[in-house]
Amino acid sequence: MTRADGLAEAHAALERIVGTSSLDNVRLKALAAGTRRSSWLVTFADGTRAVLRMPERRSNALLDLATESRAMSAAAAAGIAPTVIATDVETGVLLTRYRPGTPWTPVDARKPDNIRRLAAILRALHVLPTELPVFAAEPIARRYLAALPSTFSEPRAAEWGGELLKLARHYDTSYSPAAFCHNDLVAANVLDDGQLALVDFEYAGRADPLLDLANVAGMNGFDREQQRALLAAYWQAEPASDALAELERLIRMVRLMAWFWAVLGNAADDSLVYALYVAELGARLRQE
Repeated sequence: MTRADGLAEAHAALERIVGTSSLDNVRLKALAAGTRRSSWLVTFADGTRAVLRMPERRSNALLDLATESRAMSAAAAAGIAPTVIATDVETGVLLTRYRPGTPWTPVDARKPDNIRRLAAILRALHVLPTELPVFAAEPIARRYLAALPSTFSEPRAAEWGGELLKLARHYDTSYSPAAFCHNDLVAANVLDDGQLALVDFEYAGRADPLLDLANVAGMNGFDREQQRALLAAYWQAEPASDALAELERLIRMVRLMAWFWAVLGNAADDSLVYALYVAELGARLRQE
């Protein structure tokens, strides 16, 4: 798709959501987005700004858009996420209030003060009432493994698949899905304008808070001292050695699951972003 085609699609989606009368002098600017998704900064004639998120062509998201929108609205009511303005469930388009802020990088996520700040916002998220689906790790892992293309040739894929299933089964049988968890805490999903906000709730679900902490640490390259600092900041107490060992176990599960997710994404759409995820996570898994 060309840039002009993408812009035309965004205009058409915006027209469906807000109506033609609101599009006088509207301006759209492409934003950096995720792997296969395009997002646009929308500036209306009165200066109001919003973010238009277009759908992915093929998505591994755990939530449908209606459920994701409800999750994001609950987080927004607590000041943790941008406000949802409108959705077009049929086409998968989401319009949210623009929230200024710079997306974090993994380097930002590993800074000591930011570890404390993110732990605080996660504590606030995890106590929100939720009717989200349960995050069931083993069924998700089995779905990813079953969808692997027959042509995929990573020598350790079978070994890692077995390890993922074992860790996922351990998670599902050992933890209670009691908290509202984000489950996709790569650094770029954290916006910082002096206050933190979370975006992209398409993998949110009811889970144990430790899973979100493992997600933070696993997807942003935390070393063991940073893992300890994260648990200490979240629990507001020094973690015991067995808690650190359990966090490491869940970090391994998160990284394995993310690697298989990236493999499937790369098979469906040979985006450079997916290829980089596969290479980076694969190298890390081999080193652990």
